[in-house]
Amino acid sequence: MKQIRSFIALEINNKKAVEKLQLELSEVPYLRHHEVKAVKRENLHFTVIFLDELDLPNIEKIKNKLSELDFQPIKITYRGLGAFPNPNFANVIWLGIEEEGKSKIILLADCVISKLKEIGFKPDKPFTPHMTIFRVKKERLRVNEILSKYSTKSPGDDVIQKLSLKSSSLTPQGPVYSDIFVVHAK
Repeated sequence: MKQIRSFIALEINNKKAVEKLQLELSEVPYLRHHEVKAVKRENLHFTVIFLDELDLPNIEKIKNKLSELDFQPIKITYRGLGAFPNPNFANVIWLGIEEEGKSKIILLADCVISKLKEIGFKPDKPFTPHMTIFRVKKERLRVNEILSKYSTKSPGDDVIQKLSLKSSSLTPQGPVYSDIFVVHAK
């Protein structure tokens, strides 16, 4: 039976603001001298839950549960940077959001996760709203100084209007994401 690598994401609209920040950060000498790769425009999103490999019957169950969702557009302001697994040993740099938008996104994510639990899916870690904007290619980096410099800087606002069940195909050029099912805000 065919397996599809899948996840659920909140889609962003203001990709220009994020790309502008990526461009600005890529000019920081410390990052420029390391192998740091910006996430492509078409791959920018907030991951709600990674579902791993799914068969078609499970995808249909998830689509049915997601179709039960009803949510309003969520206005957010991008703010602050972070790093995984930590700022002293980073392999990912991410963009955060301000508190009001963050709490609304968490409420929506909790609804999604609750629907998935009804059909047996459980998240492997708690949801924290963040958008990966850079991946470190080779050695992990110390990014404390960069994070503190950008801790209060905001590249702009956005409105979340779409939640998507996506497939993820891994290629040598990077991941390729495709929509399987989309729920629009009302």
